[in-house]
Amino acid sequence: MKKILFFETPVFSGATRVTRTIAKTLQGRYEVAFAIVDPNRDDLKEEIEEKINKVRPHILFSSFVSINPEIVEVGKDLGLYVVIRQDYKFRDLTERTKERVIESYPRANFIITQTLEMKLEMLAIKELRDCRIKVIDNPLDKKDILLKAAEPNPFENNGNFHFLWVGRKDPIKGLSILEKAFEKVNKKYPNTDLTLVSNDPNPFRWIKHADCVVISSLSEASPNVLKEALFLGTQVVSTDCSPVVRRTLPEQCIASVGDIKDLAEKMISVIQDNGSYKLIN
Repeated sequence: MKKILFFETPVFSGATRVTRTIAKTLQGRYEVAFAIVDPNRDDLKEEIEEKINKVRPHILFSSFVSINPEIVEVGKDLGLYVVIRQDYKFRDLTERTKERVIESYPRANFIITQTLEMKLEMLAIKELRDCRIKVIDNPLDKKDILLKAAEPNPFENNGNFHFLWVGRKDPIKGLSILEKAFEKVNKKYPNTDLTLVSNDPNPFRWIKHADCVVISSLSEASPNVLKEALFLGTQVVSTDCSPVVRRTLPEQCIASVGDIKDLAEKMISVIQDNGSYKLIN
């Protein structure tokens, strides 16, 4: 049985969750192993090679652009089959990371993008036109989500309308915009609260019992929390941060990126549409 080595970074993210879901679906057909490498290490390539030599896989898989170029270069130098998944839109990368992607990705056996738009963006770059790129939407581990969502309601039973944000605290997630928007919402409707969940191994209990999940990102490839919330039947308000948002949510639930007032208005409309304003006006 062939062995796949899945690489991760120390910080848990949506890419980590997707990596583990993909690995779970492949168990039985492949032997699966995991390795964590730190993208900030000066000896990153040496660390990657050390992990490879320890596991001796046939295939490498990485979902993190912070380590993807090094995975490609080390893996191909060792004669391995290398699959990488792009976790950011190309235009959201730093200039140095863009250079590393252009240098290394043509050597990969194939590249996974989350949306057709991401694929077309990459193929528009001359150096990447010959890359083998496949569009695969982020999978959901529905059994795991339902199991974790069945845990007790973590919100206080205080009659408030509960807004929820889930993710890693990165500037691209637009948290400062959300916090300012919520100030406007809370001023009009005091019996509302906003919970920020980050690095929780079980965000699904929060998502299941929230009244509304808010995505405030400046840019996203394909936001996992959007699909997770809708799968669990929770309403979502999102900025227009990804083509997936536009294809998934109705217009009244989509706010302009970076627009505090618009995001606040969309959040308020959810309260009013649910009739909860009668309880908290």
